[in-house]
Amino acid sequence: MITHFRKCQAIEETLPWLSSFGADPAGGMTRLLYSPEWLETQQQFKKRMAASGLETRFDEVGNLYGRLNGTEYPQEVVLSGSHIDTVVNGGNLDGQFGALAAWLAIDWLKTQYGAPLRTVEVVAMAEEEGSRFPYVFWGSKNIFGLANPDDVRNICDAKGNSFVDAMKACGFTLLRIPERPTNSASGY
Repeated sequence: MITHFRKCQAIEETLPWLSSFGADPAGGMTRLLYSPEWLETQQQFKKRMAASGLETRFDEVGNLYGRLNGTEYPQEVVLSGSHIDTVVNGGNLDGQFGALAAWLAIDWLKTQYGAPLRTVEVVAMAEEEGSRFPYVFWGSKNIFGLANPDDVRNICDAKGNSFVDAMKACGFTLLRIPERPTNSASGY
């Protein structure tokens, strides 16, 4: 049985690890959408989830998923998570803690009870903050088929980098067909 102490210890060990990606000298983190720091964070989180036994994948725009298939109702998916991007000099509990907590909870439940009846999926959404580009909720809008690629085709960050070029530099593309039909998640 995993004790309360062990659960707290897991949080105390993994939060500083995840916070180290994009850490800045002022003591916060800066992970702007499609920046090298953002990409490194997503890739490292993917490796950590895969090492814990989750099936991992990115969707077309950079949302990261860690999946544990259900045994009785695998087609029913319960999503849990949050965004991984930050504001400039952001805190370590904003956004990333939701994705981290979802992963740790699923890992703990798997250890205690085995495979779930329904599929559970961690999501580390690509973006929420709008800190780099003048567009918000890109990650969640794409998950639920609400994003319009035309909205981001011609926008740039403060340095003149285009949204589309930054996305492509990280290996992602504009979404053409919703990755996940809006009715495929049983709960969030």
